[in-house]
Amino acid sequence: MGLYNITYKNKENEKLINQEMGNAYSIINKLKLGGIGSRRMIIEHFSENMNHLKLKVSGLQYGNIEIRPSGIILHINQGIYTYAWTIPFFHLNIYNGDYFTIHGAGEFIQFNREKSWKENRTFLNKLVHLKANFNPI
Repeated sequence: MGLYNITYKNKENEKLINQEMGNAYSIINKLKLGGIGSRRMIIEHFSENMNHLKLKVSGLQYGNIEIRPSGIILHINQGIYTYAWTIPFFHLNIYNGDYFTIHGAGEFIQFNREKSWKENRTFLNKLVHLKANFNPI
């Protein structure tokens, strides 16, 4: 599990992300899966160790999920910066309570449940199915 600043193209970060999560899906595999990305979601809260990603000014902050062969990449927008939080399937937990929450290895990000869950229900069901059927080689 890692957190990477992906605002600018960086071959070293790309290499580390690909080693951890697997290479991005090909166009054919993206079509077979019916898409590999969520719609954007409104971030409400971060766990304490990830609070540095919270916007310093007021306003809505967004994130979205990308599925990779070995887990997910949660893309977090922080003003002009973009971060990638990689979460392997074996660390990933998803909760739908007062907030829609993604947990990974003790850290979490909570999303606005009203919009995030409803707009991404089909995608999230696919993600839960992929996690349940994940079999590391």
